[in-house]
Amino acid sequence: MEQTTKKLATSYGLYLGLALILIAVLVYAFDISLMIEWYYTPIIYLIILAISIMAVSKTKKYYTGIFSFKEAFSAYFLTVLIGLVLSTIFSLILFNVIDPEAAGTIQELTMEKQAEMFEKFGMTEAQINETMLKMQEENFFSLKNVLISVAVQLVIFSIIGLIVALIFREKDTTNV
Repeated sequence: MEQTTKKLATSYGLYLGLALILIAVLVYAFDISLMIEWYYTPIIYLIILAISIMAVSKTKKYYTGIFSFKEAFSAYFLTVLIGLVLSTIFSLILFNVIDPEAAGTIQELTMEKQAEMFEKFGMTEAQINETMLKMQEENFFSLKNVLISVAVQLVIFSIIGLIVALIFREKDTTNV
C-alpha cells in the first residue's frame, strides 16, 4: 500500500470516527431513544459509506500510477476500520463507564420495540416473554457483543468496499 493511501485513509478514518462520535454525543445529549429508531442505523451507514467513498476518491486523485483494485479497497477498508474502531471505543466508554444507566435505557427501549414487533408477527405471549427474558439477561454493550457487532459491520462494509473498489479502480491498459 502506497504512503498516500495510508495517509489519506487514516485521515478520513479519523474524520469518520469523529463524525460518528459527534452523532452519538448529540443523540445521547438530546434524545437517546433516537438510537433505536429504524432510521438511525441506515443514516449512520450512509455517513460511513459517504466518507469512505470520499477517501477512495481523494486517494485516487492523489495516487501516482495506476489506481489498482487493491489500492482502492485498502483506502476504503482502512477508513471504515479506523472510523468503526474509534466509534466503538467511545461507545464502550460511554455505556460501560460514563453512563451505564443509558445502556439499560437503550436495552429497555429496544426490548419494548421488539415486543411490539413480535406481537405484530403473531407470536404468542409465552414466546414473547421467553424471548424478552433472554434479551434481559444479555448485556447489549458487553465487550463480546460490541466486538461481534463490529465484526459483522466490517464484513458488511467489506462487501460494499469490494464494489466501491471495482468502480474506482483503473485497469492497466499497457498489458492489453
